Amino acid sequence: MKISVCIPTYNRPDLLEEAIDSCMEQTYLPDEILIGDDSKDDRTSSLVDTYRNQSDVKIKYLRNRPSLGQAANVNRLFASAGGEKVVLLHDDDLLMKTALEKMVECFQSDNTIHAVYGKQYIIDEDGAIDEKHSIDLNAYYFRTSYYSENKLSPLEAGMVQQFPNDCYMLDRDVINQIQYRTKDEIGHAGDFDFGFRLGLHGFNLHFINEYTAKYRITKSSVARNGTDSGYQAFRIIREAGITGKSENSDPVNVVLKRKAPVAILQAAKKGEKKEALNIYFSKWHRSQILTLGGMRRLVNIII
Repeated sequence: MKISVCIPTYNRPDLLEEAIDSCMEQTYLPDEILIGDDSKDDRTSSLVDTYRNQSDVKIKYLRNRPSLGQAANVNRLFASAGGEKVVLLHDDDLLMKTALEKMVECFQSDNTIHAVYGKQYIIDEDGAIDEKHSIDLNAYYFRTSYYSENKLSPLEAGMVQQFPNDCYMLDRDVINQIQYRTKDEIGHAGDFDFGFRLGLHGFNLHFINEYTAKYRITKSSVARNGTDSGYQAFRIIREAGITGKSENSDPVNVVLKRKAPVAILQAAKKGEKKEALNIYFSKWHRSQILTLGGMRRLVNIII
């Protein structure tokens, strides 16, 4: 099975080197590594030349001038990939050594699967694993042994973000039909939107109870994901016309209740005060209106 690993990158060759190394150390080697470079300087280009001279794995380098931005960079990589299966790896994250092997095994055992992903370790900027944070994060996103036996529906898996931001393996048929949407369309919620639309289209999203990735928390990743992603994700779900069944336990309501507080603050910060008020008084935030946090959010809308 031919595997393409796609790595979009921007101005951080030191972290990119670690990401490439995690691909080269796989027990099931990829057939090619594609690097989409939005960088302003030539450090990444020089790094790639070094790997090309010493690696048996084919490396395809795509220099974007001018820079394309995250969504268009990923879409270009997907379009250029030659593999039957395609993996997205962010330049600051890492694949566990058996990740590709474990995910390939799933595709080989079930030809109805469209995407495979596992659990993530949380690592800091230096690569140290935070065990407790990792356990809590995977539980929060429904990545536990329970859900490897009791599968979420495709829509549920995309909506509650069991399907992760990266380090997943996709069948080529998926990327032929679904692409990343731009920041102009959905703000900084591109990763959420991609997974949500995979679920909305009914693709078989398959979770395995294995650690397949290391997800790095950096200052830039926090800034990138925290700008308006909560508000945009809330809006994407509501505009799709998705409504929950159970007030408390249905995944639709679970995710909207989780995102409501930050969606209010982000909508207010963007000047969308009417939308912030609509979310504030919605059923997904109703129980928090009289709390201290709820009152603070109201103040943020008013001022």
